[in-house]
Amino acid sequence: YAAANVYEHCCIAIDRSLKVGAHGLPLMGCGDWNDGMSRIGQGGRGESVWMGFFLCEVLRRMTPICESRGDQARVQRYREHAQTLRLALNSEGWDGEWFRRAFFDDGEPVGSAASKECQIDALVQAWAVLSGAGDETKAKQGVDAVERRLVDERAGLIRLLDPPFDKL
Repeated sequence: YAAANVYEHCCIAIDRSLKVGAHGLPLMGCGDWNDGMSRIGQGGRGESVWMGFFLCEVLRRMTPICESRGDQARVQRYREHAQTLRLALNSEGWDGEWFRRAFFDDGEPVGSAASKECQIDALVQAWAVLSGAGDETKAKQGVDAVERRLVDERAGLIRLLDPPFDKL
């Protein structure tokens, strides 16, 4: 891969990200920038809802570049993957009032009302909107939940998630 051009390097990275887990969502791996998330996919089966929304946006932006280069196989694969991913995000990624953040290797959700830690995560709610891949009604509900659960007007802050990780 060292001799590949920038386009080819981008495609290699994207192609690698297309592998999904049991819920049809991108595999998360481990070592996340957010220490609370760093062990979710340690066994190679953890999945990220946030990364799914982010990947939808990457695929949306990359597809026209692939088209301009005549790379029709990637155009078709990226469009199909984005559509399948949107379906999984809005079904498997949805917790009832907001989008979940991820799934552990064993399938336990993170960012669920039933979670002891990180019941709700602002990042995934934001990317449901930013990517346009979140169902409009669900994305609005997720943002409303962030405003109710994570915005502290009195302190002048917005929490990333709640309740905080203290056991994981």
